[in-house]
Amino acid sequence: MTETLQAPLREMGDIKIFILSLMAGIDRPLDFIEVNDIVIQNGVVRPFDFCVAFPELIETGHVAVQETERGEVYTVTELGREAAYNLGSKILHTTKDKALQNAILLLNLRSTGGEYRYSTQALPNGRFQLQISFIENGEETLAVSVVTETRREAENMEFELEQHPDLFRRVLLSMLYGNAGPVREYRPYLLIN
Repeated sequence: MTETLQAPLREMGDIKIFILSLMAGIDRPLDFIEVNDIVIQNGVVRPFDFCVAFPELIETGHVAVQETERGEVYTVTELGREAAYNLGSKILHTTKDKALQNAILLLNLRSTGGEYRYSTQALPNGRFQLQISFIENGEETLAVSVVTETRREAENMEFELEQHPDLFRRVLLSMLYGNAGPVREYRPYLLIN
């Protein structure tokens, strides 16, 4: 369940400003998949609109393309930063902040080679089971399931998991190992380079 921060942006200008604001906030080169995923993950920008807006930002010089060992990467130019700063007030401040936080969480999770999956299923007794798996480098490293009385409780747990999946993983492992170090070291909105 992805948290929608505000209704999807409709105006192409607003979509472009949103893209520039996120990229400027990340402040490091991003490949196309990274840019796409951080922009569309909250539902503020629809995938089709991103595919139209992003090439236009490159054409107008708001986003620069560089060829690297890992392929093409994209950065916001000074022109793009100025546009995001001067025109960014049209987009809710809370939307931009939460989208940037979610983008950092996503990029950090990917930089560690990790991912997570979850699913909720109805049980015969009318209760619901939420199953969560953490995968690192293609291998399941942690799995947990919980039974709830209502679907709503399971959905709330899904929502909380999505907000800080790495913290959830760290807390579980810290409890199992009896070592709080990984939890103390957790800095959710500090981008891992």
